[in-house]
Order: sequence, then structure tokens, then C-alpha cells
Amino acid sequence: MKKLIIALMACMMTTMMNAEIKVLSIEPLKGTENQGFYHPKFSPKGDYLLFSTMSYKGLMMYDLATQEMKQLTGAENAGYETQISDGGKVVVYRDVEYVNNRRYTSIKRIVVETGDIQVVDEPSREKYAFDFSGGTIHIAKHKMIRSKRLVTDIRPVEANYVVAIEDMNLVLYTNNVRKVLNPQGKGSYVWPVISPDKKHIVYTVTQGDAFGTYVCDMQGENAVSLGYIGAPQWLGNEYIVGMLDLWDDGYKYTRSPIVTSKIDGTNRQVIEVPNHEVILYPTASVKGDMIAFETEGTVYVMKVEIQ
Repeated sequence: MKKLIIALMACMMTTMMNAEIKVLSIEPLKGTENQGFYHPKFSPKGDYLLFSTMSYKGLMMYDLATQEMKQLTGAENAGYETQISDGGKVVVYRDVEYVNNRRYTSIKRIVVETGDIQVVDEPSREKYAFDFSGGTIHIAKHKMIRSKRLVTDIRPVEANYVVAIEDMNLVLYTNNVRKVLNPQGKGSYVWPVISPDKKHIVYTVTQGDAFGTYVCDMQGENAVSLGYIGAPQWLGNEYIVGMLDLWDDGYKYTRSPIVTSKIDGTNRQVIEVPNHEVILYPTASVKGDMIAFETEGTVYVMKVEIQ
């Protein structure tokens, strides 16, 4: 396996003088080369990755210590909004089926070690937002939270949160209390993600004068603009990582480096990967020491240091 050790000056296109993200290495995952894997996601402990196909079909698990890979499920849409229990023992995912040309979505859970699969929420014409933390899944259903305990590899959870997009609104459920946040007013909100410490939300507004990516607090206040970051994810609790997606005709990426930003809007950096123009779906470990991404059908892991 070829390992790339890249100096910071070689992989930064744009950075501030006092850079806060240092790239230590970039390495392709053995066995993923040109296999068409997309949408990587770290387990909370950072010991394995999940990924699927471009269309989110199926879930593959990659053990970062042993470099072994196995399929967890071949379900349609399983790679979309997948969530993992705090100890990594259980994965929750959406499954999609068509009955009489009508789309139905269910929520299922799979035990990583045994492969045992159970339905958590029965197939429905609606797609419900959910959060999986503290060993319990919380589903925002009919403007209420439906909760079910799934696993005991838990951490203390003071409050239960589910962030959702409903009719293009940014909505937060807190212990079964629903609140429309919309920090930039009525608009078209996408990609909401709550920080690991449950103190902030990152989201993107896709239309109007407020177009861009923002971070706000859990009350929907004190919003800070980060510019535009495609498909933003949390890099620890103080940084955001995503794509700087650039298009030619609106349908094809021509160049898409990684972009990071501190949540106060400072230290925005664009990270280039030599010989790879298009980097897709970067995501990060909870500790903020690794970034995973896909390019040309191969999954890579970038080790970083937040200085």
C-alpha cells in the first residue's frame, strides 16, 4: 500500500498565516482501491469506518486496526444518515422498498458482531429524522419523539436531541419539545448536524441572500457564517469539515478540495490532495484526529492535528 506523507505547505492551497489544522499523512484504505465506495463514516470510538455506494446502497464495515472489511447489509439507502451506538456495537440505518411503485422507508438496526437485523420503525411513506445516542433511538414522528432502547454501550446523556429538516425548516426536538429554529429566517435549510458535545448545530442555507453554511447554538441563536461548505460535518467540537464543491455545468464536479473552518468563522483552510482534483464526502472522527473521504472510488484516511 502506498502511503503519502504530505507536508502542510504541499497540500494547502489557501490558509491563514496561523494555520490550525496540520495534515500528518494521507493513506488509502487497503481493499477499497477503485471499488466505488462512498460516504465514509467513523464509529464514535474511531476504530472502524462505514461506507456504501454512490447511491447509498449497502453498508461496508472497515476495521482500521486489522484492515479487514465486511458487508453489514446490502439494503437500499442504508448508507444515508447512518448512525452508530456510542460503543460501536449497533448500527442504525434506513431501508427503502417499493410496493406498487410507491416508496416506503423503514429504520432498522444491525448488531455489528452477529449481523442480527431487526426493524426499529415499520415501513412508512414518510422519512422521519432520528438520533441514536445513549443507547436509545429517538425518532421525530408526527411532531413527537418516539424512543426505544437498543443497546447498553452508553454514555451519560443529559438531554435528547433530534435535528430535522421539515418543509425546508430547521427544526430541533429537545426531550419531546419541538421548536422551529430558522436562524436565517424562512428559507431552504439542509445538512443539519449536532456537535458531539451537543452545544451547536451546523447547517446550510441553499437559497436567497443568506446562502451559505452556519453554526448556531442549541437555541438557534448566535449564528456564525462559515461561508459555503458542502455537506458539513463536525471535526471535533470546534471545527467543521466539508467539500468546497465547484461545478462546470451544474451536474459534474470539476474540482472539490476539502475545506475546514473553526466554528467562529476563522481559520478557514482549503486542503488539496495531490493528484486528486475531486474529493467527496469528507467526514471526521469524534476526537478530530482523522478525516475520511472518497476520491475516484477509493476511501482515504487523513490524519490531522488541531493546533
